[in-house]
Amino acid sequence: MLKRQPLVVEVLRGPAVESVHNVMVAVVNELGQLLHGWGNPSFGTFPRSSIKMLQALPLVESGAADKFGLDDKMIALACASHRGEKEHLTVLSQWAEKVGITESQLMCGPHLPYNEAAAHELIRRNQKPTPFCNNCAGKHAGLITTCLHLGEDPHGYESYEHGAQKRLRNIFTETMKVDHSKVPHGVDGCGIPTYSVPLQAIAAGMSVFVNSKAPAHRVRACQRITKAVVGNPFYIAGSDDFATAVIEKTHGRAIIKGGAEGVFAGFLPDKKMAFAVKAADGAGRAAQLATAQILLQLGGMTVEEAKSLSKFTMPVINNWKGEPVGKLRIAKDQ
Repeated sequence: MLKRQPLVVEVLRGPAVESVHNVMVAVVNELGQLLHGWGNPSFGTFPRSSIKMLQALPLVESGAADKFGLDDKMIALACASHRGEKEHLTVLSQWAEKVGITESQLMCGPHLPYNEAAAHELIRRNQKPTPFCNNCAGKHAGLITTCLHLGEDPHGYESYEHGAQKRLRNIFTETMKVDHSKVPHGVDGCGIPTYSVPLQAIAAGMSVFVNSKAPAHRVRACQRITKAVVGNPFYIAGSDDFATAVIEKTHGRAIIKGGAEGVFAGFLPDKKMAFAVKAADGAGRAAQLATAQILLQLGGMTVEEAKSLSKFTMPVINNWKGEPVGKLRIAKDQ
């Protein structure tokens, strides 16, 4: 089912449509072949944080995770956009102690925790955020850990020419079937390179997690990462987060990960399908609702599960007094 039109998300205030978001979607099978699409599956975009599970592959495949005895919470954090809650920072500190990493080695930069309560607590204590508070801290810890395991100086690991980034480009090239040495690249929010590729390629990359025909070492690594994420969904994001809620509610039948500028990617292990979603205007609210719709259509989430996640799947717009004044919905002709 390939639709020429994008998935349309409408924003209503009262009875009137106030805004419209166009969302593109690519759905692939376990071999990365296109099954379904809305809009333009070939649209070039940066996957941003939606492919962090792919970025964690070198940590596991190299043997670094085993050498340093990383547990599943740490592997989940390597795939995470964590919300800076106490438990996230505690596990990051334990990980750093195991490996001998100092927080100052992380080149992701500090920002206030995404979790509002955690941010308020930091401010109340008159403390400044540290690199561990950065939502990408686990990914960066994974890159440094892999460098140390391979006997490689981690200094400059965030730069395009460093071995850590070359390993990631190799992973992306192999899984997305697009030569990442030849595609446009920019700098992600956390400071490492990010690459603009077709939306279908992002979905194809995620299909490696359901591809039983991949090389044996990759299948094992994908299985370990998937197990870590399904068993520890809090550590892939945190409290009050769509990705964590979906993984928890579906018991891992749907695994999703969001990224900046309206991107989501994920896979359905039982269905042997993977997908990528991109809001044309970068609106995260539209990408989230579109992802929920795709999960429903593909059978990754039941109607009952969607209703139990109504905060995310049937979002309401409130005014500053907390009164509902509007809502988001998928356009009726979709």
